[in-house]
Parts: sequence; C-alpha cells; structure tokens
Amino acid sequence: MLVPTINSFIRFLYASSGAPAVDIYTDGNLVLQNLAYNEISEYLPVGSGDMSIQVFTAGEDSNPLIDTKLELPPDERITVAVTGILPDVSLLPLLLNLQPTESEDGLIRLVHLSPTASHLNLSIEDGPDLFNDAEYTQATDFKTIVPGAYNLQLRSAGEDGILLTEPLEVMKRKAYTVYALGLPEAEPPLKISYYQDQIPFIADKIKETEFRKKTVAGNNLQINFIYSR
Repeated sequence: MLVPTINSFIRFLYASSGAPAVDIYTDGNLVLQNLAYNEISEYLPVGSGDMSIQVFTAGEDSNPLIDTKLELPPDERITVAVTGILPDVSLLPLLLNLQPTESEDGLIRLVHLSPTASHLNLSIEDGPDLFNDAEYTQATDFKTIVPGAYNLQLRSAGEDGILLTEPLEVMKRKAYTVYALGLPEAEPPLKISYYQDQIPFIADKIKETEFRKKTVAGNNLQINFIYSR
C-alpha cells in the first residue's frame, strides 16, 4: 500500500461571532464535526498544494457557508480561522512559521479577529506595549517574551481605557498566538483567547515530539517530529 507524503499540518479555529456550530470538509471528506465558536481543532496532517474546504452549519451537507480553495505551503503548521459575521464569513490562513532555536524564551503574537472592533493595542500590565494599531484580520509578527506570569491588556488604538485584561503564563519554548474575538458592546462579547505551540528546539541530543490524532473514523494516527543539531 502506498503511503502519501505528509508535508504540512492544518487546524481550524472557529471565530465567526455568534454563528452556530459547523462541520468542516476538506477535499470532500468530513474532518471536523460540530466545531463551536471559539473552539480550535487539533492539527490534521495534509499534503501541500490546493485544498478544497467547505464549511456547513453542523448536521447539514448542502448550502455551505464557505466553499473555497486554499493553497497550502509545504512543511508548515497552519491555523485556518473562520472569520466574520453571517452571512459574510470567510477563511483566514495563519502560518506558524517558527524556526528551530536554542533559546528557552517564548514567543507571542496578536491576531485581530473582532469584526466590529477598531484597531487594537496589546500590552503587558505595568510593562511595555507588545503590539500597536493591529487592524481586523491582521496577524502580527512574533515577538520574544521571557517565560513568566503576565497580565495582558487589550486597548483600542489611541485610547487609554482598558478593554480587557487576561492572565498568561508563558512557558519555556512555547509560542503563543493571542486572538481578539467577539464584538464590543454586543454578543458574543469581546474577549481574548490564546493557544500555544511548541517552538522547534535544537540541542546536543535529538529532540522528538510525538503527535497523536484520533480521526473521524476512530483510528489513531501517530506522527513524530524530530529535530537535531
């Protein structure tokens, strides 16, 4: 039996404000069921190249909310966010693009996914600004952050008032993507969510990371990532 080459990994974040749960198909195959607002899937192994993606209201298989194609680069981890407000929803691919490092510091970036919010700033309480003037659907570059406990503060650009404060515990060699989701002064409310990824680490000894995923069919798929000097 031929085993297809696996070049990349993809996961889905459902960030469409106030929309019902969805089912997601890739290349005609059901890969995610009943994904709810502010939920993120595990990574799914995929090949590079064109991928057909359809997003349906959960339990339906006609009249997709989204029916499009994405060009997936090789050797990458990709988060695809479902964004917007029904009926105007779309997909936003976000590349992780992390390089192997010898540092134990963390990384942090901001992704603005609140469709009715103004430009946003993200800062550390009693500390520096991390990102300024991020616009809707913008993903900032990663910045280095020292491991430790922080309170993140979200503001409208050009204003002093704090919209939200959210604690964040930064771990060694973890990359944090902070998402601004929801709607100011409406439902669902504006909020901060964040998800972490392992930064590839180079050391004298081989580092092996195990990835496990239970498929829709119930089978267990195991993949190992190995980095060495």
